Amino acid sequence: MSPRVTLADVAERARVSRTAASLILNGRENTRMSDDARRRVFDAAEELNYRPNLMARGLRMEKSATIGFVSDRIASTRYAGPMIRGALGAARERDHTLFVTETEGDLQEQARAIEALLDRQVDALILATVTGKIIMPGRHLPVPLVVLNGSAGPGEYVSVLPDEEAGGRQAAMHLIELGHRRVHILGTSESQYWTVPVRRRIGSLLSEFARAGVEVVQVSLDRPVWDFEAGLDTAGRAVAEHGPVTAVVALNDTLAAGAYQGFRQAGLRIPDDVSLVSFDDDEIVSVLRPELTTVALPFEAMGRRAVEIALGAHASIPAEYLEQMQLQRRHSTRSVSATRR
Repeated sequence: MSPRVTLADVAERARVSRTAASLILNGRENTRMSDDARRRVFDAAEELNYRPNLMARGLRMEKSATIGFVSDRIASTRYAGPMIRGALGAARERDHTLFVTETEGDLQEQARAIEALLDRQVDALILATVTGKIIMPGRHLPVPLVVLNGSAGPGEYVSVLPDEEAGGRQAAMHLIELGHRRVHILGTSESQYWTVPVRRRIGSLLSEFARAGVEVVQVSLDRPVWDFEAGLDTAGRAVAEHGPVTAVVALNDTLAAGAYQGFRQAGLRIPDDVSLVSFDDDEIVSVLRPELTTVALPFEAMGRRAVEIALGAHASIPAEYLEQMQLQRRHSTRSVSATRR
């Protein structure tokens, strides 16, 4: 392996002092360097393929052009792509590099990850969560910290969240406007399994349906996992145990995908017999027919917003930045008058 080219090597090749080379390469103005000296330094740096020691520069300038991204399980879930892509894009636009690490929900690992990133002089930290609730570091941090997709409770940290209340309201109002008056909600009705986002989502749905006089049957899952098998099992059981409805709300798109199959096995067609609306706008939606009406979670916009705040806001400002969830109207819902009963 070739030895690392140093600033001293560049200075020697350009026939200037190390200090002069440093001033020129760091863009310091109001120096007495001649244009010839500047040209020689830049030429030498290019010829030697000089890469500055960014850590040392960060120590001098108190900036490292890096951001630490610590997640519990975000990076290993389907949320990862859009959320991290948004954060990466915003970081790149601001000439920053994103360091991503995952803790699997282990608080000791979270503490180690934060300390390791602080040791590397990151300019800001983002804590991302899939559960909606996160345990904050037990000490004051020397850099801005933003909580992504969760709430840290009272304190000095900024949170970036999806507007789950508005999302639930849009889903409910869509079915109400279509004339539906008896609705199943597929998902666990056991509140001890609700994450903070789920609590907000379900609360908004129930509130809107109650206001409109819509009868709601919450169909609990056998286990608190929202996967395809749960949707398949629960959809068939909902019809058998709770009687007919004209519309169903699945609490995420994976449950909805299973419900497609479950209703089909029960002899029901979407949307001819039952309308179905869901949440997430997951990639799985693209393979469902008819295409699923769902409320999109703005993960990419949230990732971008977290970086913008981390690099631009004061850490001492307590606030929650809510990104708008948008109903994607497709072909899995129809009006009661058009529903075959």
